[in-house]
Amino acid sequence: MKSTLNKLGVAIALATGMASAQAAYIESGDASNVLASAQLATDMTIQGTIGQGDGGDVYKLVFGSAGTLTILATSSQIDTNIGLFDAGFNALAGDDDSGGGQNSLLSYAISAGTYYIGIGNYLMFAFDASNHGWFLDGLPPAWLGAVSYIDNQGGITPGAYTLSLELRNNAVPEPATLGLLGLGLLGMGMMRRKTA
Repeated sequence: MKSTLNKLGVAIALATGMASAQAAYIESGDASNVLASAQLATDMTIQGTIGQGDGGDVYKLVFGSAGTLTILATSSQIDTNIGLFDAGFNALAGDDDSGGGQNSLLSYAISAGTYYIGIGNYLMFAFDASNHGWFLDGLPPAWLGAVSYIDNQGGITPGAYTLSLELRNNAVPEPATLGLLGLGLLGMGMMRRKTA
């Protein structure tokens, strides 16, 4: 029962885009570099390792609300390279060194739904079904199809990494909502004045 409640708490934290108070999600075995076989991450912090000959790691996340997703990949051992993909395996964005030093950082406005995050060492590429490759940095080219897998195209330096995720709600109140709030405050002020 306690295990079920813990899992429910993690699911609610991910759905609302808030980091949970639980420990980080730890890579189980060696995460696949194939998007269709991605590990389902259950926390907003993910810890893993890139091993010698490792093609990269891909994680699946499900968000219950829209907002700006920020992903920071840090490591004291490897030069991180990250990519973000949607539920249809389409590449959305990638980053090499925007996080300072050899760390990666990207922010992207998302809708509620399923997303995939790929991480690897420098010279990480995303490959589509036609084996066209794109270096995971910036926005993907228009010719890139749905991504099948990520793979490192250079020498691999093994090491541990941490992915830190944050989802900020971008909602701005609609003018009608602000108008109703103003009318409510005005009404409360008039009622207070009447009783005085």
